[in-house]
Amino acid sequence: MATSIKTSLAILVAVASVASCGAASDLSSKAGAPMESRAVTESASILADQATGQEELAQAAATAESDASRPDEPPNDADVTSGQPQLIKRAQLSLVVDSIDDSLKNASQLIRAQQGDILDLQDNQIEAIQRTAYLRIRVPQANLDPLLAALGELGTVQQQGLSAEDVSTQIVDAQARLRNLRKSEESLLKIMERSGEISHVLEVSRELGRVREQIEQIDARVQTLQTQVRYSTVDLTLAAAVAAQPIGRPLGETIGTTWRDATQSVGDLTVGLMQLGLWLLAYSPYVLIVAIAAVLGYRTIRRRPSA
Repeated sequence: MATSIKTSLAILVAVASVASCGAASDLSSKAGAPMESRAVTESASILADQATGQEELAQAAATAESDASRPDEPPNDADVTSGQPQLIKRAQLSLVVDSIDDSLKNASQLIRAQQGDILDLQDNQIEAIQRTAYLRIRVPQANLDPLLAALGELGTVQQQGLSAEDVSTQIVDAQARLRNLRKSEESLLKIMERSGEISHVLEVSRELGRVREQIEQIDARVQTLQTQVRYSTVDLTLAAAVAAQPIGRPLGETIGTTWRDATQSVGDLTVGLMQLGLWLLAYSPYVLIVAIAAVLGYRTIRRRPSA
């Protein structure tokens, strides 16, 4: 981009030079020798001013182009006030508690006491048997450890974890780029104040808009990182220790279920009796033989004379 700007400025300088020479020739032919010296002096002064403004614009454009990609200055002590690593901390905590309602109430009090906020709350109850609750908490990093210790006393700790990400280098680099871009912005504003031609103003305005857009993007990134460093997040999960008793079913549903069970029992009994009859029918010859043998034996015993 800087190369194209310099090429355009060179063409403008050449055109201005030709126009100035032509104007000087016309003045000398019409006004004579006394006017020629003054016209040449004025045109030379105008041309010098144009060349100076164009060189400043090209230099500022090249500076802004390089500042957008690299930090040229070391970080200032005011950028990282504490001198400590800039860490983004995230914690996870899972508890088994006696009562979800009481634990939610106590957890809210502990969070407020540590100057924290609840970002998300979900109270889930699956099929009226298992109940769990989930909270996402934001708390100042200095109060993270006290909050975790206090929350751990609400129940039995099942799982606990802590992760940290060091973003010190990202913040320092972004702040250095911001300083360089703001210096480029100041230089472009000074050039715009001195430039009077429309072409100069347009070029400076476009470059100034590009620099300011980069400043806004990088500044937003720095603000986000610094907020994440100042405030830590905690993912808290609460689970009930004892499953809740099932809720009683409606009367109509109970009667309907009983009727279905009764009719099914009658059907099962009918099928069983039919199966028993089929078995007896299949074994009826053997049963008949046994019955005849029993009758004959009984009669033989009765006819035998007693001693």
